[in-house]
Amino acid sequence: MNENDDLDILVKKQFDKLFSELDNEKQKFINPKSIQNILFHLIENPRLKPKKNQKLQELGEIRMKKKLIEFFNAVRNTDLNKDSASDLYVRYFMKIGEFMSEYYGFSGDGGKNIVISILIVLTIGVGIDTILYLINWIELPLFSLLLLTLYIVRRIIKYRKKKQYGLFY
Repeated sequence: MNENDDLDILVKKQFDKLFSELDNEKQKFINPKSIQNILFHLIENPRLKPKKNQKLQELGEIRMKKKLIEFFNAVRNTDLNKDSASDLYVRYFMKIGEFMSEYYGFSGDGGKNIVISILIVLTIGVGIDTILYLINWIELPLFSLLLLTLYIVRRIIKYRKKKQYGLFY
């Protein structure tokens, strides 16, 4: 067994132990679905991205596993509430999410961020539709429906491929 295999086992055990230590109310504060998605791709189903530097990706994966362990230890040493969980997310989880987005195609709009994302998509669509209506190019809200459909399809694909992370997700 090499060091990376040991690290994989340690990360999984640490997550399972931490998750079992927390009650149902506090479990959501550690972003359990996000962690499960990350562990699925980092440990259970790793894929190297051929267009990126393979060695750099392997080193990054080791760093992200260590960052997860740091996150678990920080959670243990913190009185979990909404504010402290948000702070931990910013300090630890966003870096992991950025790495997963770059190398594994993750999307950071998991969880409750969907409402904000839908509002942004609809605002852009309504804006385009309004401009095109004012210059008499269209009569129906075509772009609003098109952008919303594309967004929903993208979310479904990311969800099924377990490529989402987010605060409280």
